[in-house]
Amino acid sequence: ILDKYIGDAMMALFGAPFAGPDDANHAIKAANEMMVALNAFNLRRITVGQQPLDIGLGINTGEVIVGNIGSTKRLEYTVIGDAVNLASRLEGANKYYGTKILFSEFTMQQITNTDYVREIDTIRVKGKDVPVAIYETLAWRAGRPGIEAMLGHYAIGREAYCERDWRSAAGSFRAALSALPTDAPSELYLHRADAYAANPPPSDWDGVWTLTAK
Repeated sequence: ILDKYIGDAMMALFGAPFAGPDDANHAIKAANEMMVALNAFNLRRITVGQQPLDIGLGINTGEVIVGNIGSTKRLEYTVIGDAVNLASRLEGANKYYGTKILFSEFTMQQITNTDYVREIDTIRVKGKDVPVAIYETLAWRAGRPGIEAMLGHYAIGREAYCERDWRSAAGSFRAALSALPTDAPSELYLHRADAYAANPPPSDWDGVWTLTAK
């Protein structure tokens, strides 16, 4: 369901009013198809001398309140709850990570196809204390040169990073960037690994990154 437009954003619901076993899969598939459609649209814009458009998508799975919400003068069929807020925060987090489609660990637990999916980080979003793991899907870029090699190096680098092996992590992220020079998360982690190699975090470092912006 296309629920509403919010300024230059839109909110869509999967699993309302009736939940199904493939709601998370449908959400991820729709997000990837949106990116494919946007790329085709931007090619047409560039051809006629117009600037390309950019979007970010945030996806979360969880319990919400759904129904006709509002006052007697203006009712609106929509959803509210923390799960909705987290999806909004993830949409905004794309700007920090240089990604296009971010989704939560709760959605990750529900999807059946994890091809071209990678873990991006464990974060605390603005206004929340409990950390959540976040993931990216790159299925919309499947088949493009360098994607598979980048994902392989990135996974090794991310594992080394979580184990505080900064120099090994940096080497893997450099290899990831060699395979795909435009990969923003690999560049971000390379900077983090180099910074931590020079100034290691405290012994109680848990790897969680706190986002201070929405």
